[in-house]
Amino acid sequence: MFQFNLAAKIILVFLAGVLAIVVTFSYQTIRRQQMWDQQWRDTHAETLVEALSPAIAKAYEEGGRVAIQQAVEFYGHSGDHSQDLRWVEPSGEPGSGNIARQVSSITVTNADGTRTAFSYVPLRLEGQEAGAIEVAYSLVDHDHFILESVYASLLSLLAVFSLSTVVIYFAGVRLVGRPLEKLIQQVNDIGEGKLDQPPALRSRDELGELAKAISGMSHRIKVQQDAIRHTSRLSTVGTLAAGVAHELGTPLSVVGGRASLIAGGLLSPDEVKQSAHIIKSEADRMATIIRQLLDFARQQPGTRSRLDLVELCRRTQDLMHPLANKQGIELKLETSRPELWVTGDPLQLQQVVTNLLTNAMDAMPDGGPVKLRLSSSDAEGRIRLEVHDSGSGIDPAHRDRIFEPFFTTKDVGQGTGLGLSIVYGIVQEHGGSIQVESEAGRGTCFQIELPTNADRASVETTT
Repeated sequence: MFQFNLAAKIILVFLAGVLAIVVTFSYQTIRRQQMWDQQWRDTHAETLVEALSPAIAKAYEEGGRVAIQQAVEFYGHSGDHSQDLRWVEPSGEPGSGNIARQVSSITVTNADGTRTAFSYVPLRLEGQEAGAIEVAYSLVDHDHFILESVYASLLSLLAVFSLSTVVIYFAGVRLVGRPLEKLIQQVNDIGEGKLDQPPALRSRDELGELAKAISGMSHRIKVQQDAIRHTSRLSTVGTLAAGVAHELGTPLSVVGGRASLIAGGLLSPDEVKQSAHIIKSEADRMATIIRQLLDFARQQPGTRSRLDLVELCRRTQDLMHPLANKQGIELKLETSRPELWVTGDPLQLQQVVTNLLTNAMDAMPDGGPVKLRLSSSDAEGRIRLEVHDSGSGIDPAHRDRIFEPFFTTKDVGQGTGLGLSIVYGIVQEHGGSIQVESEAGRGTCFQIELPTNADRASVETTT
């Protein structure tokens, strides 16, 4: 449809110009032909009257004005002249008007639709005006020629129209339409999150340069997107680190106390062995927490793989537990099955869960439960992830803007406004949909649906 519209516009603009040129040229040609014919008739009439003047003068000397009319009619109907001649007296006849002092002409349409041109040549006898000689020319052949010229112009215009339509349409489809379709498809793919694409065209023209520019733009967007997400992860890590530091305090105290007892030699061999096991257990616990933080903060290229969403949410819950415990928030994980498998990037999906949990905890300054629910729909082949909080809810005036980049209702320095925007982008890239339900005073629920396979679908957002 796009290529047809573009080709049609090109054809219409071109043909409008061709039509204007052909019509103007035809009009000027016919106009010049008419002027030339009129000039020829006037000149011919003047020459004819000049040739007949001696005979008319002789007839006038012999018979007066009556003889002038007879002589003119005689010469007009003779074999040497194909035109009708008539003498018009100075007083004129009905409809003739005054006799001009120079050659003049008029054209009259007859009752049968044919036209006749009349040329009037002034006649002087014995130095006085003696009326004029009317020379009549039939315009049947002339009008027939003009009509043929009009037909020829229309046929030429039709031929140019047909040829231009064929040439411009196929040129528009092949040279403009199809390349533009590829560029539009690439732009739509970029809009759906398929970034860092090679140029869609390899031609050495303006469209090829545009394709290179679009490809370069998609690469830069990919780089910036990765940088924003990494920055968001680091910001989250900074927040989590405060809770983790508190969480590490207890095992560090246990390790330090047990190490002091061992170093003081006050323990029996069995107690030393038991303390060593306790130290190792607490050290492993601290190492696990630190490794989770490092894995979350590490910037890695996105890789898709089959993963258990239940296990991913459980690890994220463990990672968020110190911060939630510090704020008096209880994280609850509820799942309909022990394993729910999807295809996606583990780090990106973990960032989605982390951002939603962080957002939920920020909405509950007085603490309370935050529920993380997982369920599946075998009929639709999708996994649903829900994050419920019991906070104050989202203002209806802000609900349509919560996924906009840098939009935040938090105080300056309390948030960047990128968390939910990043969640939206990651869900989109994984072919999922995200919805939000919120009621004032009763909390908010974010619902994410992800396909169990790797197909990418367009994201749907409702409030």
